[in-house]
Amino acid sequence: MALGRYDYERRYRRRFWAGFAKFGLFAAVLLGVGLFAYQMGIEQLKGRDVTLREEISTLSRQKAELELLASQMQHAARTAEARAAELEARLQREVPSGELARLTGLVSERLKGGMDPNRLAFVIAQVQAVRNCQPAETKRFALATPLLKSGNRSTSFNNGAVTVSGEGQSSRNAQGNPESWFDPAQPVTIKIAGMGGKDTVAKGVLPLHQTVVIDNTEYRFTFAPGARSFVEVTADRCPFP
Repeated sequence: MALGRYDYERRYRRRFWAGFAKFGLFAAVLLGVGLFAYQMGIEQLKGRDVTLREEISTLSRQKAELELLASQMQHAARTAEARAAELEARLQREVPSGELARLTGLVSERLKGGMDPNRLAFVIAQVQAVRNCQPAETKRFALATPLLKSGNRSTSFNNGAVTVSGEGQSSRNAQGNPESWFDPAQPVTIKIAGMGGKDTVAKGVLPLHQTVVIDNTEYRFTFAPGARSFVEVTADRCPFP
């Protein structure tokens, strides 16, 4: 009986210590796995930290480069704006506009046409702001139409030195039929003829304005509708230049 009890207790102790050894081995394995996983996590964190630091360094460098580029572009934009303002101011100073541009164009046309620059300069220098002009003179004449071309269809100025005539489109009645007198709402053709000189033609809807120089005299004409079939002509006559 004593021997049996002894064997039972010894087997119990062996099972106890065997179970304890297995638990210890399992705990050691579990601890090892945990330590390995922890170490791996530390290494990954270190790797990510290094990567993040490199990315931050790269982004910081790119940010600095972009800021430098933006500063350079702003400087270039300010320089371009200043240059544009300077060119615009220079353009306004040097390029004629308005009446000066028109006069510059006329001078250029005369020079291209072969006029002597010295003669042109002399004519411009002789022009006076105050002019000794004759009083304006107003006359009228009947404008010729396709249905009425006979009779006196002109008038003259300065004792016949200048003759003015013209023609227009026939006016139409309520039925649409043409009449003898001209239609003032339609374009007309005015001819200014000097004795032995070249004719000047003005075209358009009345009123019209035309300036001509004949025999050292400048004529400034204004043509306006008058009584039915008539055109009123007002002429200023001044010495030229």
